Amino acid sequence: MTEITVTVAVPVLNEALHLHACLDAIGRQTHPHVVEVLVVDGGSTDATREIAAHHPNVRVLDNPQRVQSAALNLALDVALGDVIVRVDGHCVIADDYVERCVEALGATGAAIVGGPMTPVAAGRMQTAIAAAMSSPIGAGPARFHHSTEPGWTDTVYLGAYWAETARSIGGYATDVGVNEDAEFAHRLRDHGGVWFDPSIRSTYTPRSELRSVARQFYRYGRSRATTVRRHPESLAPRQLVAPALVLGLLSPWRRPVAASYLTLLAAWSASGRGRRPRWAGAVLPMMHVPWGVGFLIGVFAGPSRSVRAR
Repeated sequence: MTEITVTVAVPVLNEALHLHACLDAIGRQTHPHVVEVLVVDGGSTDATREIAAHHPNVRVLDNPQRVQSAALNLALDVALGDVIVRVDGHCVIADDYVERCVEALGATGAAIVGGPMTPVAAGRMQTAIAAAMSSPIGAGPARFHHSTEPGWTDTVYLGAYWAETARSIGGYATDVGVNEDAEFAHRLRDHGGVWFDPSIRSTYTPRSELRSVARQFYRYGRSRATTVRRHPESLAPRQLVAPALVLGLLSPWRRPVAASYLTLLAAWSASGRGRRPRWAGAVLPMMHVPWGVGFLIGVFAGPSRSVRAR
């Protein structure tokens, strides 16, 4: 059987705090044919580049456009591997992560595969944010947030894919903001599909401040709207819930809508007593409302300058 070679692509920007652990995990992979690790740097001002350079099998590339989609395209352009495995700089992948990805690609015939998005946190606020983000009521019912069963889906976390297939569709779109993964996966559906496998395991470090969570989810919502404007058929019913909440809060029925929403938050918080921090309920509005606002602005006003950035 032909050996399947792998390039690991790691887009980074000021990831000095987490990059050692990320690259150490990549170095422990059980798959024997990881031929290179491409760390694509968007102009870090911390020790990111120095840390990357001290790890074996790592090549540091410059990303003058400073956005992740451009970084991933740079890696795709020069990658030597048959398969590209994307890893973010604040992620730690399991030792068999690459092996599981290659196996899943071969067994399913999928164009792209991925596993669950598993947050690991420290401190009360970060733990609360992690609990909210990993709940179906938080970041939504997408498979990679909560499912324990493998199956076909619309998008995956990070993703591993055949390099030639990715090149054939033009790589990542650089004008959809931070929704480049979902937009990329959508275009791959016609080339083998998108497969979720819970045995493809990794962890990531979430944000630790509510303000940064709100900014993050606003960008997610606005970027998602950009993808929907380009691919209307990609809109999933779950993505209408947060915009509907925002419209309800702005409508003449704002009081019953707000009361119902607060009741839902209270019920969710009570159901998790002893299993999640009490602050977790306070995180949810900082995710739902900014996402919904960003989505509505993106749908009606189009992409912002930052979303258009190339």
